[in-house]
Amino acid sequence: MPSAQLIRLHRHSLTNVVVVGGTATRRNEVARSFHRESPLRNGAFFVVDAATDDDRLRQALAAWTGAPGSGEHPFAGAAHGTLFIDNGDRLSAESQRLLLALGRRLLGEPAQAREVPCPGRIIIGSARPLSRAVAEGTFLETLYDALDKVRVELEVPPPGEH
Repeated sequence: MPSAQLIRLHRHSLTNVVVVGGTATRRNEVARSFHRESPLRNGAFFVVDAATDDDRLRQALAAWTGAPGSGEHPFAGAAHGTLFIDNGDRLSAESQRLLLALGRRLLGEPAQAREVPCPGRIIIGSARPLSRAVAEGTFLETLYDALDKVRVELEVPPPGEH
């Protein structure tokens, strides 16, 4: 199903989305379209590249899950917004574990006193299928199952095009 049709179909939900293939720019465009068409459109849209910014993501996830000593929150204002994590197949094991713990909050469990507001939707992008990372043992299968609710598969550009 084309991405525009998937966006129209799921625009009123807060379902997690996996965007696979294409270029980083195209994955970002699709994620922004889901955000712009959702009830979260007035909230923040944060983009994190797991390949280059896993430390900042890990810090945010720790704060969202209420981990002791998580420090200052790098995504202040993310409540009722969208978090787009590109290159999700490169998430560290710790970030994957924290993202899975955050899932309970996204399913409506109330925040604890030390937790900060978390995004309303997570969109994860990857140039290669996350199922391949699961098969290789580098991505948690339970996290993949939690995130893979709506999947947008983009055309892979010919070699040399980015």
